[in-house]
Amino acid sequence: MMKLSLMRDVFTTVNSDWDCGLAADLASNWNHDETWIKMWRASANFICFIRNDGHHYVIRFNNDSERSLKRIDSEIKILHYLKSKNIRIAEPVLSGNKNYIERTNTAYGTFNTCVFERLSGKQYDIDDLKPDDFLTWGESLGKLHKAFKEMPADLQISRISHVDLFEGYVKETLTADYVELKEIEYLSNWLKKLKKNKDNYGLIHYDFELDNIIWNEEGLHLIDFDDSIYSWYAADIVYALRDLFDDGNEFKKDDEKFLSFIKGYRRENSISEEELLEMPNFYRLHHFITFKKLQRSVDISICEDNPEWLNELIGKLTNMKTSYYRGLKMRQ
Repeated sequence: MMKLSLMRDVFTTVNSDWDCGLAADLASNWNHDETWIKMWRASANFICFIRNDGHHYVIRFNNDSERSLKRIDSEIKILHYLKSKNIRIAEPVLSGNKNYIERTNTAYGTFNTCVFERLSGKQYDIDDLKPDDFLTWGESLGKLHKAFKEMPADLQISRISHVDLFEGYVKETLTADYVELKEIEYLSNWLKKLKKNKDNYGLIHYDFELDNIIWNEEGLHLIDFDDSIYSWYAADIVYALRDLFDDGNEFKKDDEKFLSFIKGYRRENSISEEELLEMPNFYRLHHFITFKKLQRSVDISICEDNPEWLNELIGKLTNMKTSYYRGLKMRQ
């Protein structure tokens, strides 16, 4: 989730038809129809659509302070490896300079830009899925983890770990708040005790939710590996099923849909009952990290100079931050 001050600045280049001037400049390194470039959304990244010769593509860009060149380069390596393992992904597209990433200095800072093929198919909400769909979804994640386990060490994939992420947010936003300090103490002790070996720990997607999965006649296609980290494989299952369990607040290990997901997962990769018992703590870790992300993101206040959409977003995220803080407090 990017800082709202960055989002505000970039959206000054977006007109009422959702044409994005900054994206138009950044897309100049790829062949495309220069008369058509549409902003889609902004969250962790800015996402726009472009087209060329009747084909549609996704252009993704962000400030270097949010997504470094090194981090994106490792993502591209991950995608190339997964393609070699027959994992269906959205393939990155070379620029006219034969680069997968273009680094550009602009009036709004330095941006790193990639273009990906736009996949055709459907995206579902959690309530749309039947038990068999959960089985297919779980099987897809199991296959992904199996591929990650087989990844050669010489690929030198540079990604942070879950522990790095947790400790980074703790250091970035130092606090004297009692509730936060108690949660930091609990999670730090839990992470130190958590067993880690080659069978339960490795590279994970970290956002395997339904909005990052495209369903079509070929099967499931996976997108958005930009948040992938090193962590416990159980964590990927936990975060994928957030919507099933009300963001983890109502976890039920005997839920039929959950059991179907795990059955599918185990068709491709092993996961022990002991690992699944840690799911409530992984949700607790997720809630803390989300709270810290919101703290970082909401770096501007509501004011009359802001456009209406921005003030509404500031209000929404501020309310979410308050809600997550209450959740931290209730656990103590």
